[in-house]
Amino acid sequence: MKLFYEWGTKQVEKSGDELCGDNVAIARRADSVTLALSDGLGSGVKANILSILTTRIVMHLTENELSLGEVVETLSKTLPVCEERKLAYSTFAIGQFFSESHARVVEFDTPSVILLRKRKFVPMVYDEREIEGKTIRESEFRLKNGDWVIFVSDGVVNAGIGGLYPLGWGLDQVARFLEEHCHPDLSAQQVADKLGQAVWDLYCNKPGDDVSVAVMKARRKLTATVLTGPPAESDKDKAVVSRFIQRGGSLAVCGGTTAKIVAHHLGGKPLDVDLATMKPDVPPLARLEGVDLTTEGILTLTRANDMLHSGADKEAVKFQTDGASALMRLCLDVDHIHFIVGQSVNPAHQNPELPGQLGMKLAVVREISEQLRSRGKEVTIETV
Repeated sequence: MKLFYEWGTKQVEKSGDELCGDNVAIARRADSVTLALSDGLGSGVKANILSILTTRIVMHLTENELSLGEVVETLSKTLPVCEERKLAYSTFAIGQFFSESHARVVEFDTPSVILLRKRKFVPMVYDEREIEGKTIRESEFRLKNGDWVIFVSDGVVNAGIGGLYPLGWGLDQVARFLEEHCHPDLSAQQVADKLGQAVWDLYCNKPGDDVSVAVMKARRKLTATVLTGPPAESDKDKAVVSRFIQRGGSLAVCGGTTAKIVAHHLGGKPLDVDLATMKPDVPPLARLEGVDLTTEGILTLTRANDMLHSGADKEAVKFQTDGASALMRLCLDVDHIHFIVGQSVNPAHQNPELPGQLGMKLAVVREISEQLRSRGKEVTIETV
């Protein structure tokens, strides 16, 4: 089974500083996610610059398809060492997570990553090697659906030092906290926020060090398919509907004519219009057995596009019952959205008295797609 990786981060700067001396960078590629966390020596501006430099080097080299070993070697040769304290100016942890469930973590002078499986801490097995005088720890492992991998900086394990925990919170206590709070229904961001809040509380709202948390959650990819508009050639209706239904995940139909075609090829299923969901600018929803969401077409798509452009998020449409809000929720709740856009011309949309965008369904879908991609979603468009 292929895995999808969802992430969440939380950072807090040391009390009295304006910038966090840690940096976290994460990038998704076709079949993998790369994460880099760097802790700059000390705190403030200098630490911030050095940690950013470190993560940018990692991301640039991995983008150019250098192996993780080559990345570490380059970092070890590049990063300066403090002459006075004989310490590296920045430390780092790098993780690569592949869709085929393989993962690799490399660490230099940072707290060990925490792996949780079924809400139980799983100790990491490391190999050590010397690169440019630096001891590098490496671990390769397989991940399963529901696993969590958590990266933290020193500021997390040192929380509470001199107070509730005289020697600091410690990695074991952090792992126990995560065992209690990594509920399967929580998002990676929610877990990152929970851990960040716990650290903030242990520092009594005055962190004595920069704090960074990066949470990676391995799970199945959530998908949705949106079918809008009949195919350009009506003899393809049956094949398109069949392909649409078989895609699985969440299914949405946008368009009255399209919904009738789907209903017909599903064996004459009834289409029940819910007038209670109608708004002045958005036609009502309908119910169709076998389809998760059924809306009107271009007006609903246009309204959803306007809402996305205005910055609306899931919270803004959480309790809205109209079609555009429901379409937004469906798209924002999944990882990959596939649009199937029929190219049949709707005569009603050629009325010169109607707004110009009504004849531009594909253009509106493309705009929606760009908005969704800007929010981290994978989007594909197919025309039929």
